[in-house]
Amino acid sequence: MGGVDKASLVVGGRTLLERQLATVVPLAAEVIVVANDDRLTGDPRFRVIRDPDPHAGVLPAMLVALEAAASPLLLLLACDMPFVDRVVVDELVWLANGHDAVIPHVDGYPQPMLAVYRVQPCRAAIRAALARDDRRMISFLDDVDTVTVPEDHLRALDPQLRSFFNVNTPDDLAQAQRIYAEARQTYKPTA
Repeated sequence: MGGVDKASLVVGGRTLLERQLATVVPLAAEVIVVANDDRLTGDPRFRVIRDPDPHAGVLPAMLVALEAAASPLLLLLACDMPFVDRVVVDELVWLANGHDAVIPHVDGYPQPMLAVYRVQPCRAAIRAALARDDRRMISFLDDVDTVTVPEDHLRALDPQLRSFFNVNTPDDLAQAQRIYAEARQTYKPTA
C-alpha cells in the first residue's frame, strides 16, 4: 500500500481499526495495539505499545504484545483484516482451552495473523526462535502445543472466509469496498 497506515484505511465508512475494535472490544479484557508511531496514543479503548524495530518483522512485534499482555490469552489480529467475524473469534478462543496456539488454515496455509496464543508458553517459544535468528511468523509453533483449525471448520462459521481477507494493495481495498457494498445490499434486518 506504499507505506499507508493500513489501520486508517476506510471500508464502509469506518477505518479498518474501528471495524476490528467493534468486533473485539466486547470480548477482550484488554486491547493492545502494536504501532510504529504514537498517532493512536490516547484512545481509551486500547493501549498502544511501540514496535521497537518496525523493520524486523511481525514476530518481534508479536513478542512485544505478548510481553505487554496481562491476560493469559492473546488474540493476534492483523490491522488489515476488515471483515473479522466475532463468531470466528469466539471459536478460536474456545479452542484455546488446553492449547498454546490455535492456528486457522485457509487454502492449505496457516493464518497466524488471526489466531489465539497462550501468552506464557508462546512468549518463551518466540524468544527462543528469535535467539536462533528465525523470524518466520510460524517459527515457534512446533515448540508449543498447537492446534490447527481446518478450513472446513472455519467455513461452517464464515462460509466465504471473509474473516481472513486482508488488504495489501489498492485492488484489495477496492475489493473490500465491493464486498461491503454487496453485504449491505443483501442484509435485511429483522423486525
